[in-house]
Amino acid sequence: MFHKVNLKVYYEALKVKFKKLLNPKYDPYLPLTKGILLSPSSYTFEMYKKSKLALSFSKSDLDPRSWQIKARKKLVELSGYDSIRPKPITVKDFPEQKLSNDVFKKKVYIRVSPKLDLPINLLFKKPLKNNMPVFIFLAGSTSGVHVGWGEAKVPIDHERIYIGADIGLQAAEKGYLVITYEQACYGERLERHLNKKSKYRTIDFANHLLLLGKTLMGKGATEISSVIDWLILKNNILNININKNKIYLYGHSSGGTLVQFAAAMDIRVKGVLASGSVGPIRETIGARGASGGDSIIPGLLNWLDTEDIIALIAPRSFVGLSGDKDHIFPFSGVKKVIISAKVFFIKLRAEKKINYFKAKGKHQYYNKESWKAWYKFIDPK
Repeated sequence: MFHKVNLKVYYEALKVKFKKLLNPKYDPYLPLTKGILLSPSSYTFEMYKKSKLALSFSKSDLDPRSWQIKARKKLVELSGYDSIRPKPITVKDFPEQKLSNDVFKKKVYIRVSPKLDLPINLLFKKPLKNNMPVFIFLAGSTSGVHVGWGEAKVPIDHERIYIGADIGLQAAEKGYLVITYEQACYGERLERHLNKKSKYRTIDFANHLLLLGKTLMGKGATEISSVIDWLILKNNILNININKNKIYLYGHSSGGTLVQFAAAMDIRVKGVLASGSVGPIRETIGARGASGGDSIIPGLLNWLDTEDIIALIAPRSFVGLSGDKDHIFPFSGVKKVIISAKVFFIKLRAEKKINYFKAKGKHQYYNKESWKAWYKFIDPK
């Protein structure tokens, strides 16, 4: 039954809309009392200053290898990464598709736990050969990993592909066995069963994993390790032996953040290029809205920061790349972290295995700069 109170609600709502038209920054709670600290971020920024980073290599008296063992164990614990995993099995595969004159794509579903299958798309040139190097590609927070082989499923994908998001296809053309891995909550792995879903794709899964003492970062890193487990099986779907000394990760944006953590915990990864994704946690992930929750590891800053995560990759190869106008992961942060982490690489006589690259532009893919850095530091020809 319509009541006069409903008229009041509609009238007040119209007033607010009008005020917002006149002033987009309209806030009904202003003015606030001067000198009173009410914003929650005031508390977290103050606590960042007090964060212990108790296991940071810069504070450790341990030898480099002993520090890595101890720090890696703590990271596994905090993230919920599964060091022991079920043996992955192929549950379905599809006929090959021709993508170009030289490159083919084969889709496979692999079961990595009783209730979880992963979609894997392999890109390769024929004829397939033994001892092929492996390029595992992770896209950022986009419509899905299909951009990696140059397929557009939504309008904006055309722009992404134009500026170089088809990096997986490029890698296949250069002779790599490419794995385009779809992260949870993207593409065909979107959540489709919950009765009520949040606006941001990853936040529900991230929160539900926290209830289990796990994190979305740890889960993603575990899945990458499961993909590697599957690849090195003697009877894999391609019937070839891969080059175990050339298993590389390439990730952009959220995919770039994930490859850093994955390589830190899985020493089978021999090189990493992280695009648009490197920076001090307190100045990047911790200084903006963490809408997806995909980069949140509870308690991490009590123990480690980004330079420590990268130090866990040493003496393997690492490159951080960013645009000079990247507003999400500014180049200044990339440079700062790499310079700090290089101190640890030097201890392992691997100072030539780490570097940063700057591109001209915003938060986007940079294929030209990526390949220049790749062949110089990750997989020199």
